Amino acid sequence: MSVINAIKAQLPPALATMAIEHFTTLDSTMLAAERQMQSGRRAPFLLLADQQTAGIGRRGHHFDSPPVAGLYFTYAMPAPTATALLTPAAGVALQQAVSQVVQVTATIKWVNDLLVNDRKVAGIMATFVPDPQPTVLIGVGVNLTPSAERHETKLGLPIGALLTAAPATDLRPTLLAQWLIHFTQLLQRPTQIMPAYRQHAAWLGRSVTLTGAGDNQRGIVQGFTDDGALQLLTSQGLITTTTGSIRLV
Repeated sequence: MSVINAIKAQLPPALATMAIEHFTTLDSTMLAAERQMQSGRRAPFLLLADQQTAGIGRRGHHFDSPPVAGLYFTYAMPAPTATALLTPAAGVALQQAVSQVVQVTATIKWVNDLLVNDRKVAGIMATFVPDPQPTVLIGVGVNLTPSAERHETKLGLPIGALLTAAPATDLRPTLLAQWLIHFTQLLQRPTQIMPAYRQHAAWLGRSVTLTGAGDNQRGIVQGFTDDGALQLLTSQGLITTTTGSIRLV
């Protein structure tokens, strides 16, 4: 059975009709999705690659995407009226899918990473594309199996792997299908997103440095607002931000 058929066989009818394309190699599923949209393609659709030669992380960082060692995809969806909770919803959905499929308990690092024992196992990014129709691209990269080609991230957060050995079967179709199912369900029940996010949030009560939101700030992670913003207790008081990235002190 092809990867696409294996994915669709696990989806409910409402999702199984969506166009899914599987590529051996792409520069980036995000870039490929943007190119397809510029050529007139309309959401929803999903692009999956076995390997990315120029995988994109947040803030211009590279996401290592060695061949068949991870799950790399972009989901193009019509932009909803409210977009603030899309990335938290994607993180919760991925945490739930990983727990269900791989039986590994991961935590969600604000705003876009999945961690296992403080080691990064997945990254998520969301990009708004206004034309030719308002669309949100959700890019997901998951490190499924060890690979000698993985590298340290530029932010100093070590890359991990979900599994210590290659699985007997390809986990990608089930992991992707379960992510789609959980993500769709969460968007239909938005009041459940942040409670689930807080339950699995990484680094609560720990000292971190916030970068990318003006001057660097050092403080203790206090929690997250209902719209997904970070609450950080600094020496100057409590600050709330929707932008930036955090790393452990």
